[in-house]
Amino acid sequence: MYKSVVAELQKIPEIVECHFTTGPYTMLTKLYACDNEHLMDLLNNKMQEIPGVVATETLISLEQSIKKEIPIRVEK
Repeated sequence: MYKSVVAELQKIPEIVECHFTTGPYTMLTKLYACDNEHLMDLLNNKMQEIPGVVATETLISLEQSIKKEIPIRVEK
């Protein structure tokens, strides 16, 4: 079921990340919306219409306080 949901989520351009998680939720997605109306449309008319999506919970980031990137070394 997870892979079929991910395949449908990939069709939504506003979704930029999708993670398989531990804990009470199966998936975490990150998306960009222009405003609250756009967000509601994405949730109600796109994400929640995908077979296998039982419920959604929305968190809105007010500020990104820390952003780090870690270099990955590739052995040759």
